[in-house]
Amino acid sequence: MASYTGGAAEKARVAKLQKQREKGRAEMEKAIHKVKVAARGSNIAFSKTTEEKVEETTGIGLVTLEELEEREAQQKLEQEKIEAEKSFVKKKKKRKEITTLSFDMEDEENGDAPIVITKKKKIGKNPAVNTSFLPDKDREAQELQEIEDLKQEWIEKQAQLKAQDVELTFNYWDGSGHRHKVLIKKGYTIEQFLNLALDELTSIYPDVRCASVDMLMFVKADLIVPHYLTFYQMEQMKARGEKGPLFRFVPHREEENKPAGLLKDDLQYGKVTLRSWYERNKHMFPANQWKTFDPEVNWEKYTLEQTFKR
Repeated sequence: MASYTGGAAEKARVAKLQKQREKGRAEMEKAIHKVKVAARGSNIAFSKTTEEKVEETTGIGLVTLEELEEREAQQKLEQEKIEAEKSFVKKKKKRKEITTLSFDMEDEENGDAPIVITKKKKIGKNPAVNTSFLPDKDREAQELQEIEDLKQEWIEKQAQLKAQDVELTFNYWDGSGHRHKVLIKKGYTIEQFLNLALDELTSIYPDVRCASVDMLMFVKADLIVPHYLTFYQMEQMKARGEKGPLFRFVPHREEENKPAGLLKDDLQYGKVTLRSWYERNKHMFPANQWKTFDPEVNWEKYTLEQTFKR
């Protein structure tokens, strides 16, 4: 296929333009060469063109497009790796920097400010603060255990007091007094005491032989004591009558030659009598003075003078 070449004038114009292009390229190369020479003395680096990279890697000659792209990609990866390493070193260096703090402006201006290393303190409990109002399982468990120990100690102490032996002296009353003694425990009820007294009286007094505990009464300081109360309860409540306390248990004196630890009631002796005798003679002295004991009545401020005035 033939190509169109144009006229002679056209050919002369093309040749002229080609010469001008070659001249401009030569001048550009000279200018670039001068700039490179000047840059070597001032340590200024320029990015290399693709042709220069090819000349450095493969020498003078042509390479395929695939090889060129592969080498460029490899160089790009190496460059990214170098930049990543630099970034890591920079972050690590920044992490090691020490915070400086100074309130002395003169030292700060002179550059002599002292370096103060600040360390983060671990936040914990302040032992000087009262935290007793806060819930604490260990403290609550300890308090419950202490309460239980005190409760058990109190129960054991009460059991020891109730187990104390008492030699109780009383009068069997059938219009006149007949003195007897029985050995009881302080924790006994009045009914248990009357049961022992009944065993003592049955063989002596015919009137009592057919009687039962319910048919007996115990009178102390003109007060008829109910059968369900114990001597220990009356001692603890400090039971009193018109004439004073009902019971006062004290140890025996040494000259009495009694066993150690044996107690006695050193107040007025109580009376044991049949309920039938009381019903027949309650209009006569001393039965007309007897009253049923009431724990709610307070006799502490009651005197004998008030008794005679009534």
